Amino acid sequence: MRKTRNIYTAAYLAALLLAATALPGAAQGTDAASLAQANNPLAAFKTFNLQNQYNGSLTGTDSTANSFFLRGALPVSAFGGDWLVRATLPINDFPDAFNGGKTNGLGDFNVFAAYLMDTGNPNLSFGIGPQFTAPTATEDATGSGKWSAGLANVLFNTATPGFQWGYLLTWQASFAGDSDRADVNSGAFQPLLIK
Repeated sequence: MRKTRNIYTAAYLAALLLAATALPGAAQGTDAASLAQANNPLAAFKTFNLQNQYNGSLTGTDSTANSFFLRGALPVSAFGGDWLVRATLPINDFPDAFNGGKTNGLGDFNVFAAYLMDTGNPNLSFGIGPQFTAPTATEDATGSGKWSAGLANVLFNTATPGFQWGYLLTWQASFAGDSDRADVNSGAFQPLLIK
């Protein structure tokens, strides 16, 4: 357990160091409109970002949870239109309800492809498309054990460079996988407010 924790701690620190060294150069020579587009989850840029989500209090437990996300986006042209493909792989650290203690490891790999629709307004981005999740978790507690598919929808408004808003709406349901694990049928709505 200690060796595994050290590996994840080293990965977190390396990712933070990489992000810290990349940021100063990226901010030079940008205007407000460019910064607004940098916040746009549907901007047609190749990107790689790191995100950490810490839960300091979980209902019914005295434990905490953490997810560290490796996320990349790639604009592509296919099927007569422009798409943005976004892939996410989490590294999870969760309480283990079955064995007690904590479990950490890779989570389930998720990818969605949003078809970018022409809204007629360059400040308004709208995308919708399929979503797919593969059961890549290294531990039962860090993933669902199921193959899932569904839809993703994103809207983002950059009309005011000082305040952008939008949402990410996703839904997916399992269609295969470990028969001993619970089926997946989940939806999520994530509002985006950036000032």
